[in-house]
Amino acid sequence: MTPVPPGRAGRLWLRQRIGTAERAVGLLRQKLAALTAERDARRRALQAAEQAWRERADEADRSMLRAALLDGRRTLALAARDPVPVTVEHGMLLGVVLPARAVLGPEPDVPSRVPDGAALEPARRSARAAMEAGAARAVADGALAALDAEIEATRWRLRAIEHRRLPELRAALARVELTLEEREREDGARLRRATAEPERSIDARGEHS
Repeated sequence: MTPVPPGRAGRLWLRQRIGTAERAVGLLRQKLAALTAERDARRRALQAAEQAWRERADEADRSMLRAALLDGRRTLALAARDPVPVTVEHGMLLGVVLPARAVLGPEPDVPSRVPDGAALEPARRSARAAMEAGAARAVADGALAALDAEIEATRWRLRAIEHRRLPELRAALARVELTLEEREREDGARLRRATAEPERSIDARGEHS
């Protein structure tokens, strides 16, 4: 802890820092409550995204199997050679940077050597839907992970202030208060002695005369 200024200046210094630490505790508790509520909502969103992704993936599997049976596995493999780029956009929530949305790039053109097939286009559409659902699920998972990390960091800061910083400041203030009280008692005793000395001198002169 930073050295405490001596005397009454130290008492004021400590009281100001205790007030700041207590306000920080209040704000961190509010933030923790808001983060926890948001995390619960994101958990539900992740469950919904997981379910949607599984449904789209199952549908894509069925469509691709149909395309492989009707148009041939070679045709399907030629049509699905190039990857689709994915861009993740981020946003800010309660001071936390979160993945907000996944944007899939355009699908690559089907090579001209790939023959048209009755089941190929439905398979492409279902695969695209599965990729979009998978990207949305990954975004939901990433957002939840970021919130979990921020909640843990906020709890750590809160504990550090509540269980270390504030007790240190309050103990230091108690020591300063005790020192000031002792000094005030000593000053009071010196003042009383100084006040009593002239009175004794007057009495002594009166008795001598």
